[in-house]
Amino acid sequence: MPWFRPCQLSYIHYARKLSVRHLEQAKTPLNQPTLAPCEQLLALSDTQPLGELTASALTSPLGRSLIELAHAQSSHLQGLSDELENTRKALRERKLIERAKGLIMAHQEMTEEEAYRFLRKTSMDHSKSMADMAQSILDLSSMLKRKDEHTHPS
Repeated sequence: MPWFRPCQLSYIHYARKLSVRHLEQAKTPLNQPTLAPCEQLLALSDTQPLGELTASALTSPLGRSLIELAHAQSSHLQGLSDELENTRKALRERKLIERAKGLIMAHQEMTEEEAYRFLRKTSMDHSKSMADMAQSILDLSSMLKRKDEHTHPS
């Protein structure tokens, strides 16, 4: 018998005891709102009958493992989705800031660094984020262009 076999058996024994403890906790009143999905379903089984497939999935170790794995993957995907949305928002804000910086450079004859510092200082003075200030500058610029087009027809 290889040297790692007893360790594996003791781990399996520990995991079984742990799952039995979780089952017992699931049947007691819910003091902790963060139960695993299997425990949540088992807690429901006292008040609402579960379907045969669900009940057998909850009682089999493989079924429980698959449910926990699916739950973990779902949580991971949600985290990735949130991170992707935050990255997209940061990119949109960065584009706004770059466009406003270009406008400031063109109208105020500043270098890129001077335009950035101007935008940063102006946004701090007005207690706005740089993205919000950049949007205000771009909105004002488009409004001034329209007014200029009305006063100087081609």
